[in-house]
Amino acid sequence: MPGPLEDELGDVLEKSRDGKGWTQSDLAHASGISVSDVSRMERYEYVPDESILKNLAQVLDLHAPSLIAVAKETWSPQPIEPDPGPFTTVCLDLFIGTYPVKCYLVICNATKTSAVIDTGGNPEAIIKKAKELKLQPEKILLTHAHFDHAGGLELLDETYKCPVWIDKKEPRPSGSRDFRFLQDGEILKLGNLNIEVLFTPGHTPGGVSYKIHDSVFSGDAIFAGSMGRANSSWSGLYNSITQR
Repeated sequence: MPGPLEDELGDVLEKSRDGKGWTQSDLAHASGISVSDVSRMERYEYVPDESILKNLAQVLDLHAPSLIAVAKETWSPQPIEPDPGPFTTVCLDLFIGTYPVKCYLVICNATKTSAVIDTGGNPEAIIKKAKELKLQPEKILLTHAHFDHAGGLELLDETYKCPVWIDKKEPRPSGSRDFRFLQDGEILKLGNLNIEVLFTPGHTPGGVSYKIHDSVFSGDAIFAGSMGRANSSWSGLYNSITQR
């Protein structure tokens, strides 16, 4: 079954004009579309016809067929095949209110050692799943410090008493007594696994991704449908997802 899009037309348009440093009025002027219609598109209230989408793609330097496919919901990501590497990934699909978030348990198949990648702001769900799988995570790896990725550390710290890895440019989330700071290209060991640290700033100043075998855990650097929101640096995030 194909995976769901995480970004829709409105998200793509807003992030693209942000990359140009444009307001909605700037996009309206460049495209000849009313500010009202630009606003409606970004609020998911209006999907224009293909001629308007092609025009928007041209002024925003986007690939027109892809933008049309996203707008018309005729494209979705292919199903993710399990990585054949010597590890198991358990994805927890969680919610903060109505907002969907993900976090992961990564398990070395040979040694059964495990790590948490991001918290999903829901430590109870992680603890429940780890107990069900008879796991005792020995590391917590954070992609960045936003609450939906780093919230709930206090309960995880009390339960597992394990260190938390994060980039030093990120604010320190509350709850952990043992922060470790990452180096780009560093290799972290988890049982027999090598976890490569990739600096991927842009969404936040200290955004980090973790590469295990052929899998990359990228936090909010990239979404199914577009790049993440460039809260820190648009050019930095673009370089992170195209060069790393």
